[in-house]
Amino acid sequence: MHLIPTVDPDLLIAAETKVAEDMATEGPSDPTLSVVVALSGRCEPDEMIAISHRLSALANLLAGDEARGWTRKVEGKTYTLVHEDLLRAAATAPLKKVEMVRDLRFGPEIFDIALGATETSGTA
Repeated sequence: MHLIPTVDPDLLIAAETKVAEDMATEGPSDPTLSVVVALSGRCEPDEMIAISHRLSALANLLAGDEARGWTRKVEGKTYTLVHEDLLRAAATAPLKKVEMVRDLRFGPEIFDIALGATETSGTA
C-alpha cells in the first residue's frame, strides 16, 4: 500500500488559509494554485503536492456528514470553519494514494488523531 507522505501541519494550515481566502475573494478557482502561492519558497514541490492531495481529501471529507462536529457554518457566508485539530490531523493521518485525486479519502482514523490532539490541548 502506497501512502501520501505526511506533511508539516503548519504548512497545511497556511495552504488551507490561502485557499479559503482566495475562494472568498475570487470565487471558485484552482486550489492548487493557491497552495503554490502560499508555500512558494517554504517547502519542496513534492511536499506541495502532498499538501494539495491532503487538502483534496479533507475537502472530500467535509463534503459528507462525517466531519459535521468538526465544522461550523458561518451565517451569510459561503465558507465553513474547520476545527484546527482536524486540519492538523489531515497533515498526518494515513492517506492512500489513488489513481484520481477526486478519489482521495481519509479513513476514520483521522478523527481519532484529531480527538487525541483536542484532548491534550484542553485547558479544563
